This record gives sequence, structure tokens and C-alpha cells, in this order.
Amino acid sequence: MRNLYSMLSLIMVLFTVSLYGQQRVYAPSLSLPENGDTELAPNITLDWNAVTGGTLEVLYELQLATTEDFSDAVTFPKTDVTAIDMTELNFGGTYFWRVKAYDGDNISEWSEVWSFTVATTVFLDKPSDGAMVYADPNVSWNELTGLSKYQIQIDTSYIWNNVALQITDDLFGSFIIDETNMWLVGDAGTILHFDGTAWSTVDAGTTEALNAIYFVDADHGFIVGDNGTFLSYDGNAWAALDADTTNNLTGVAFADADNGYAVGDGGLILKYASGTFTVETATDGGSEITDNLYDIDVVDANNYWACGKGKVVINYNGTEWTGSDVGTKDHYSVWFNSATDGWVASKSGKINHYDGSEWTEISGITSKNLYGISFDGPIGYAVGKSGTMLVYNGTEWSQITSGTTSNLNTVFVNSGYGIAAGDGGSLINKAGEGFNSPFAKIISVVADSTNYDFSNLLFGKSFYYRMRAMHASDTSAWSAAKSMTTFAYPEITSPSNGSSDEPLKITFEWSEYSGVTRYYVEVSKTDDFATSLNYISDSNSVTINNFNFSQQYFWRVRAEHPDDISDWTDPSSFTTLDNITLLAPEDNAIGVIRSVQFVWEEVPGAVSYEIHIDKDSNFPTPEIGFTDKSFYQIISPLEEKETYYWKVRGVAGLDTSSWSNVWSFEVEGPDAIKDIFTEKSVKLYPNPAESNFSIDINSIDIAEYQINISDMTGKTIYQTSFTSSVGPNIVNLNIDNKLSKGVYMIDIKRGKLSVNKKLFIK
Repeated sequence: MRNLYSMLSLIMVLFTVSLYGQQRVYAPSLSLPENGDTELAPNITLDWNAVTGGTLEVLYELQLATTEDFSDAVTFPKTDVTAIDMTELNFGGTYFWRVKAYDGDNISEWSEVWSFTVATTVFLDKPSDGAMVYADPNVSWNELTGLSKYQIQIDTSYIWNNVALQITDDLFGSFIIDETNMWLVGDAGTILHFDGTAWSTVDAGTTEALNAIYFVDADHGFIVGDNGTFLSYDGNAWAALDADTTNNLTGVAFADADNGYAVGDGGLILKYASGTFTVETATDGGSEITDNLYDIDVVDANNYWACGKGKVVINYNGTEWTGSDVGTKDHYSVWFNSATDGWVASKSGKINHYDGSEWTEISGITSKNLYGISFDGPIGYAVGKSGTMLVYNGTEWSQITSGTTSNLNTVFVNSGYGIAAGDGGSLINKAGEGFNSPFAKIISVVADSTNYDFSNLLFGKSFYYRMRAMHASDTSAWSAAKSMTTFAYPEITSPSNGSSDEPLKITFEWSEYSGVTRYYVEVSKTDDFATSLNYISDSNSVTINNFNFSQQYFWRVRAEHPDDISDWTDPSSFTTLDNITLLAPEDNAIGVIRSVQFVWEEVPGAVSYEIHIDKDSNFPTPEIGFTDKSFYQIISPLEEKETYYWKVRGVAGLDTSSWSNVWSFEVEGPDAIKDIFTEKSVKLYPNPAESNFSIDINSIDIAEYQINISDMTGKTIYQTSFTSSVGPNIVNLNIDNKLSKGVYMIDIKRGKLSVNKKLFIK
């Protein structure tokens, strides 16, 4: 019996322990937002999974903090729901949250601690940075909820602004001595100098591509280029030095006026010392480095750095050059602020940093190839492909707009000033912090919008814009700025530039310019438009009449809206036709009917046409006719078997065209009676018809015609008659409900002559 009682006691103990364990409430598991989520709206919902308890009602307590130890936690009242809406969270704020459950007197442990980060600002979507737009562009952004409004700031001025140069050569190197002394070098021996007022060209004495420039001071400068080009500056002019190499030189840096290095293709390291050049080499693990070197910078006389192809970075320590692979991509530009603060800009948007002991590739940068890098104190800029520009604020790199889509090959910043230049002579300069011109404005946009239509932007201007979000408790940072440039004027489409044989009535067309209220058109006989005809149109076309024959004209267009009027388009020219093109009867035709109709191509805008017909090609005694149509029907039949000549010219006011070519034809033989009225003289349309139809009778003179309609049994269904005029005559027969489905005979009589046609009614 003792064993049985012992077993029962053990079962009771286990049951009690199990029951006690079931009454314990577990910590909730968090659901949304996911742990570590970023770029969230300031009004998110915190959601967790429900837990079961021993009572009918489980309550939950939520804590939200901005510190991971919850020292500043806000504790929300207990609730029986498993989600709580957050509102007016701070932009850019990182928050930590946790939840615990209450089941009567049982309290769970806190859940895991999760975090999330609210968006710092608005993300601009379209148009793309640097896009060309019309005067009313639509800009869009990614939606943020929980706001009271957005603000858009727009200006024609920004940190970097486009500068128009009078060259189109690619630019490769730059240097700023001060605000009144800046330099650019580039393809085909290009040297440009800025004196504080304007950019001007400087004689290089060479047409070789110039790749890099460096100044020790205002009176000592150096330029290197292709085929061993090496130039030195003495404060007044540039002079060539014989570097005793034909390698392309791509980078140059000097410690003082008498000592420096240039680097180039094939790993070339060229030392300059008081006018003497010598070649040095760099090694990596004992092996000579022969990769192309693209750039060089100097810390002091015993500390130079260069970079290049194959991920190579080399250093001169006062005794020797040594190198190694750095990062994952080719390096195009190097800059050192000090011995413990160096940078290289590289392919695929990579940037590597040197801290005095090792190189580290910066993570989180998504960009295109970077060709240039420069620092002004703690602030750095890197530029590259398709106008890419990155800025370093002393902590991190971020992308900003450059206002151009041209490749930027070089950048230099110094004492608050900056220049960046590249393909096609593109140049941008650093001009303050932007959004500070008289044009600058801030526009409020309702909170539930994701796009905005600008209106009446100035023509041919670059605009910069950015956004921020607001709610009652916080305002976000401004977004990264984007740029867009408005088209300067519409684009001419028709007539095309240089076109010829245009008619005297022309519809001028140009591309529609969205956002404008009207267009102005000028047409002139001279390209300076000293005297012109002026027209206004509210659409992208205008029809103009009464031009002269065989005359060259010039035309141009500009657009207007309430705030601006565009420049004129470049003048486009066209020339009106000189003479008429004949069509029928064809030249040298034979067997032409005596009641011939002459046909030629219509000239829109011509008031009338003059035709001469004669048996002699010199037209001594012509039959002369005038018509406002592009055909002429002779009054009396021509003589049999005779050869006739004819020509036509157009008439427009007091102006006439040149005569057309002279064509000839031969009239058919003696059986000419059939020419008066033949089967060819009559056409039915439509045929088949439903009920009503028309008869086209081409008559050589004024005559009486009888029309008889009969069915296939010969029974007359309808009769009528009419008196013709010379030429085409249209007889519309309205005989609804008189003809049922079937075949009918149409008999048209002119005196003793008759033409029969079948009509099909469907």
C-alpha cells in the first residue's frame, strides 16, 4: 500500500507544479515595425502578438524611449489591445520600445527591446536630378504620413551653380589660389584663368591635352599633360620644360618651388629638383609597380601619395616609394589634409580613407565613378560621372546635386570657394550656401500630397529645390537638393530648317511648351528680322498665307507665361516654290481626248493660276485661261491629231511664279464625237449605295442632260434633268425609299449620246 500512496503523492505534486506553471504569463513578442527599421513615418503603429493568461483579460504595458536603457522612457497606460498608434515622433529620431503583459496579479518579463528610426526628411522622387523641364514641372516625393504639411523651397541659386564658358574642350584639372586667382586646364592645350571677374584663355604653347595643375604660390605653378608635356609658371607666363619622357603625365604636386613629382602612364614617377628631371620607381613587395598612375598629392617634402589603376596607392617617405592595393576599385584622385587624414576617390563611387596607419573603404556610398576629390578644412567634395557630386560634412558622405549631368573630372575647394569642371567645357562654381537669392521662396503643400506642380518658372534657368516635412511637434531637416533646368524656348518642327519648295500657305509648327499661355511668331525675309511679320498663337501652330514665290524666309518662335517671356528660337529658314508641277495630260501623251482637262499640283496660298495653251512651243498666240482651281477645262474641243503645248504659273497678289515646264500632247483622231460624252465622263458614288447616291458628270461645255433610273425589267423608277456647267458637275439624288435592294440601270443622255451605268442598292 505504501508504494501506491507514494505514486499518488508524486502525481499530485507534478499536477500542482504543472498547474502553477500554466498560470504564469509570458512576455509578449513584438511584431511591427521590424527591429531596426528605418525611414519610418512619424505616426507609426507599434504592434505585438497577444499572449494567453489564466484570467479572461490580459493587459499590456508599452514603454517607448530614445535611450536603449529606457532612462527617459514614456510608459503608456495599460490596455487590452495589442497595438498602439504613435503620433508626432521626432524626425530622424531613433526609438526603443518594449511591452510586458499583466494577467491578474501575474506580470510577465519585458519583451525583447526593438528599435526603429523615423525618416530624417522627405525623399524626392521625380524629376531626376539635372532634368530638363518645362515651365510647369511636376515634382513628386515618397509619401510620409502623420504630417501637418510639407514645405518646398525653390531658388535659382544653390551651393554650386553653372558657369558658361566660351569653350567646349574637356577640362581635367583645377586649382584655386584665392578668390581672384583660379585655374583650369584641359584638352587641346586649354588653360583658363579667373581673375576675380571673368574667365579668360591663356596661351599654353601646346595643343597636347593638359591633365593636372598645381601651384606652390601665385608665382610658381606647374602643369602636366600628354606625351610628357611639362609646363612651369613664373607669375607671368607658362613655359615648356623638357621632361625627357613621352609618357602621358596625369598628376603633379610640389612641396616647394624647386621640388616636386609628376606621375603618369606605366607607373612613371618623375622627380623635379631645381630644373632637373629624374625617374624613380615604386615597389610592392619588391616588385616594380607599372600600373598607370592618375593623381598625386603632397603632405610635405618627405610625404607624397599617388594612386592609380589596379587599386594601387603608393607613398614616398623621404627615401623610397612603396605601394600596395587599397580597397576594391581603381583610384582616380587622391587628397591629403594631413599625414593622418587622406582620401582617394575611385571607380564605382568608392571612397577610401587613411588615418595614419591604414586605409578603410567607406561603406554606404552608392554612386558612379568619382574622378576628383578635394577638401576645404573638414568639408570635402568628390565629383564624377554624369555630374555626380558627394559632400563630406566632417562625419559622413552624402550625395547632393551639382546642377549638371556632364562628367565632372576635377574639383578644387579652398577658403569657401570652389570650382568643378568636366566634359564639354562644363564648369560649376561654389557660391555660398544657396537658397538665398531674391527669387527664393517657400511653398506650403498639404500633408496628403505626394506631388506638386510648379508654374511660371523662368525660361532657360536652372532651379534648385528641396523639401521638408512638418507636424505640430517637429520639423524635419531639408532634403537633399535636386536641380532642374527649364527649356529656354520651344523647338521648331515644321517647316524644317533649310526646306525648299514650300507653298504660299504654310502651317508653322513647334513643340508644345507646357505651362505657357501663348506664343509669338516672327517671319522675315532677312535673318536679322529687321522687318518682319508678327503673329500670336495660343497653340503650338499658326497658319500664315500669301507668301511670295521663290523667296527665302526666316522664322522664329518664343513663348510667354505671366511671369516671363522666353528667348527667341534660333532662326529657321525655308524657301517657297518657284514654279508649278504639271500632272495631266502627261508630257508627250498621245490620243488625248479633245475635251481635255489640264491638271497640276495645287499650291496652297496661290490666289489663282494662269494657263497658256498653243500649237507652238513658243506660245505666240496662246489660248489663255485663269482659274482658282488646280485644273482647267477647255471651253471648245481641240483639233484632231494636233500637237498642243501648255504651261502654267501661279498668281499671288502682284506676284507670279516662274512658268512651269512646257509639256506637249497629241489629240486623238477623227472619231472625236465620242469625246463629247463617254463612259469616262460619268462616275457613280457610292456604289453599292444604301439609297441616296451622287452622279459626277464631267461636261466639256454647257449642255442639257437627262437621267433615267430603271429596274432590271425596264420599268422607270425615277427621272430628272439638269443643265451642266463646264467641268465637273455633281448631281445628288435623294430618292429615299424609292429603291429597294437590287440592281438598277442609270441612263444619262446628252442629245443623241447616252451612257449607261449599273447601280447596286444594298
